[in-house]
Amino acid sequence: MKTKKPTMFFLALILLFGMNIHSASAQNLEALSDYSIKLAISPDHLESGVAEHPVGYLYVLSKHGVPITSSYDVPVSLNSDDPTIASVPKKAILKANEEYVTFPVITGETSGKTTITASLNGKTTFQKIQVGTDESYLPDDLVLELNLPTSEMHVNSEMPFSVYLTTPDGVLVRAPDDIDILLDHESLATPNSETLKIKKGDYYAWGVLSTHEKIGNTFLRAIHEETGLDVAKSVKISSTLPTAIKISVFPKLIPAEIDRKLNIFVTVVDSEGNPTKTPDNIPLEFFSSEQYPIGEKLKDFGISEKPVIKKGQFGYLLQEKFSLQNLLENDILIGVTSPGYGTATDTFRTVGTSIEGINNIKRSMNQVFDYGFDIKNYDHTVGVYGLENIPSNSSAFFTYQLSIIEDDEDDDGIRPDGTPITIHPECAEQNDESGGSDDDVEHNSNLDFEERILFSVDCMDDEGLYPVQAAENQYSDGYVQQITVISSDDDLAKIEDGGKITSSYSFGTTEISTGQKTGPVTISASVNGVGTGSFTTNVVNTLEQKEVRIFSPIGEDSIIFDRDGFFDVFLIALDGKERPKVMKETEKYLITPTNGLVEIEKGTTFTFTKLRSDTFDVAVEETRVTLTVEPIGEKTNFDLEGSKTFVTQPSSKIQVFLPLSKINSEHTHNLGMVQLVDLQGNPVIPKLPVKSKITSSVDAVVQIIDDAIIPTGTSYATFPIKTTGSVGNSIISASAKGVNGTSTLITTASSQTQLQIFTGGLASEIKVDEPTEFRLFVDDENAGSVPGASLKIITGDDAIITPEVVRTSSDGSAIVSLTAFEGPNISFEIIATAEGYAEGKDSFTVNVDAPERVFDSIDLELPEWIIYIVIGGILMVGVIVFLFLRKSKTDLEEEWEEEEL
Repeated sequence: MKTKKPTMFFLALILLFGMNIHSASAQNLEALSDYSIKLAISPDHLESGVAEHPVGYLYVLSKHGVPITSSYDVPVSLNSDDPTIASVPKKAILKANEEYVTFPVITGETSGKTTITASLNGKTTFQKIQVGTDESYLPDDLVLELNLPTSEMHVNSEMPFSVYLTTPDGVLVRAPDDIDILLDHESLATPNSETLKIKKGDYYAWGVLSTHEKIGNTFLRAIHEETGLDVAKSVKISSTLPTAIKISVFPKLIPAEIDRKLNIFVTVVDSEGNPTKTPDNIPLEFFSSEQYPIGEKLKDFGISEKPVIKKGQFGYLLQEKFSLQNLLENDILIGVTSPGYGTATDTFRTVGTSIEGINNIKRSMNQVFDYGFDIKNYDHTVGVYGLENIPSNSSAFFTYQLSIIEDDEDDDGIRPDGTPITIHPECAEQNDESGGSDDDVEHNSNLDFEERILFSVDCMDDEGLYPVQAAENQYSDGYVQQITVISSDDDLAKIEDGGKITSSYSFGTTEISTGQKTGPVTISASVNGVGTGSFTTNVVNTLEQKEVRIFSPIGEDSIIFDRDGFFDVFLIALDGKERPKVMKETEKYLITPTNGLVEIEKGTTFTFTKLRSDTFDVAVEETRVTLTVEPIGEKTNFDLEGSKTFVTQPSSKIQVFLPLSKINSEHTHNLGMVQLVDLQGNPVIPKLPVKSKITSSVDAVVQIIDDAIIPTGTSYATFPIKTTGSVGNSIISASAKGVNGTSTLITTASSQTQLQIFTGGLASEIKVDEPTEFRLFVDDENAGSVPGASLKIITGDDAIITPEVVRTSSDGSAIVSLTAFEGPNISFEIIATAEGYAEGKDSFTVNVDAPERVFDSIDLELPEWIIYIVIGGILMVGVIVFLFLRKSKTDLEEEWEEEEL
């Protein structure tokens, strides 16, 4: 190491002159001609209430706006325009060599805005701050929303509704003050209050809409008079109470003979046409389009029996015999009427040819000839008829009828024995009044069935069912069971009486009773030797709960979170018509993934609940969440389980603040702040501590070491910012679960004046291989000369400047010599450093007047091995220079000091 001392001393001396020997020292403010002070209140919007907030900051800035330190204590005067809103100490002292000073801002009971002022040596700075909010107005471009869980209601029921305000792009508005919403409505349904109030700090208000005894269409209207906003929605009110009667006549086809019995079933329906049960006796009066023999018989029956649909029942069955031997007719009407419930009608038809037993056709009572049809071979079956809808927990009746099946293919043509088959003349339509020939007869299949008189089975359409009378009594019970009637689901409909078919009659009647369950059920009847038929009906209960719906008060598909993950929802029970369902018993429901257990109590239709779950906190990047509702308890109806996906709307955001957006790259103590605010920028105090995540986009400029935790009871917290000494820009971003994140730009700069480099006496073009002297000048940013500045000059292999390191004289200049070895131009870079200044750099390019020539070993007339030695020497020098240049500034200074010893 000793053998290297002279060399190391020489290199250290060169580097010493080329180094920038300065530090970020404190400034004597009295010696500075241009500086300023900076007051920062961060955050500048504080929550209301008496409290002391350490959010005031004072800085001294250079003329370039970069924070600097003072070499002595600096007292700064403070003042508040309105101490009732926020007060500050009279004085804050920025201590020597400190980068800033903090001071408290004390808020009072009054909300509003005020200005904090700071003064130092005639220099003044101020900042406006806001405490709470004194805004009692709303922007003009808002939208008033009225939110209903359904547009259908039942009489004597209730449902919740909500009102809220949004921006035109759908962002919820937090009420800056109490907002009154007026409600307009009709008498069919009334809200629980004529006015709703969206309270200060809330996003919505909700009420309850109640219906009364009457049905019809009504509306609910919300009005905000201050802004002139209003919105209305219609509500349809229906009832399961009986509003009308309905009549059904079975079977639809019976022979035109004496003592023919019909099933006439009268039922009650609600305002929607759904079957229901009556709470009171409903008297009935029957009539017919055929006064004789049907109408008179019905009248006499009504006088003697006084038929009624009894209280709590669904219908009334009338089974009466009529003598129809002279009544071969279509669309025979039977009607019923009742005061307050209107009139209902139905029809049936009579057939001419009476058939007893399969394939046994006899003459009808009007002596119409059968034209040999008795030898035709018919398929046969059992037809079953009834109502499409019947109520739960009630009794109903179905009719089953023996029938043969018409086959149009055997109505015309030649039988296997060669005899002709002719369509019944009464079933055909002649082309002339004389009757014409068989060629003039239009086939049965081409006639309108509804216009035909059904003299015989041949008058039926293809596959039509024609009644067949039983040759003997047939029973559904007893030792010999000839009729079997079954239900596909006894829980839905149970067979109470299978009925019987009496000799010379074609049909029987079965009675069923429905249970609590609802849904489709099939009633099937089988008659030995004939066939099987079935009919599917629906057991309905329009008041049965079919759904439990999650209703969000801030929109059909949205939920809003507060900072702690809490959100509001309603659960509302709905029936099959999507009307609020009044609960007969208290029911419990589990909402996942919040794991919240809620109840809808007996006698109510809905419940309001506030839910939260740690597993349910929504991350910044998430926008949707699915809630699932499951019924809990014995005899659970799993069909009520359901789910709904909502768009999540955080009600707050975490705002990142910087007291200064430009900081000193050499100051180590810097702070940033995060604050929890609502979507309009008002402070939000969390119920639980809020842990934030803070990042820097460019760690090479600034680094975030610790994240901030906003404690309960305040809306903000600070975090440290570490500088690296580098100058540049970075983005500081803050985020937290369940809130929107924000970011801001931070810049690092040097507080020192930037050195400027100029040249003088340097021609735009120089001669090759001829030394050229010129002068270098170093100035500050104010064009003042800087004496004693060190200049380091870096050239390429195509030129040399001597000396390579030089200092400026008292006039801020230095003389150097430039020699160019080749052209057409050369470039060099100059680095200027001086104590108390920021480093300056510049580069210059000079044109060179150089003739073209070839440089090799022949031109120099030297042996080739000498050229290799020269090149090797140059490379060795380069390696040595590179190794020494890699040594740090500190190492060189230590060796320099060692040489001086």
